[in-house]
Amino acid sequence: MKKRLRKKMSNEWEWYAVKVLYECKISGNPSPETIDENYSNTHKTFEESIILVKAPSFDQAYVNAEKEVKRAEFDYLNPYDEMVEWKFVESIDCFKLFDEKLQSGTELYSRYLRVPKDISNEKVILHYYPETVVEEEVDYNFILRNKDLN
Repeated sequence: MKKRLRKKMSNEWEWYAVKVLYECKISGNPSPETIDENYSNTHKTFEESIILVKAPSFDQAYVNAEKEVKRAEFDYLNPYDEMVEWKFVESIDCFKLFDEKLQSGTELYSRYLRVPKDISNEKVILHYYPETVVEEEVDYNFILRNKDLN
C-alpha cells in the first residue's frame, strides 16, 4: 500500500522552472606578478540561472530549488590567486511548466513585462536587459547568440 501511495504522490508532482540568483564573491589580494590588462576589481558579478525542479507546489519548488543551488555553490582560485566563491543569494521567480512531456521546444520560463504603449522595443531591451547595451546601442548578437558565456 505504501508503495502505491508513494507512486501516486510522485505522479502528482509537476515540473517548475525556478529563477535563482548567485553572487560571485572575490576575496584576497591578487599576486602582483599575475596582474595583466584583463584584471579588474571594480565590479561585482551576479549570475541569474533557471533550474528545473520537480515539486508538488510552487512553495515546495522554491524549497527544492534552494536546496539544489546551495549544493551547487563552489569556490576556486582565479588566475590572480584570489579566492572566488559563487554563493546563492535568492530565488527570484518560479514558473510552472505546462507541457506534460519535456522535449525540444518545451517552454522552461517566461515572464510578462508591462510597459507604456509608446515605449519602443529598443528602450524595453535597454531597460530590462542592460547587459546587452554597447555604447547606447543594443547588441542583438549578445542577446541571441551569446556562445562565449553559455
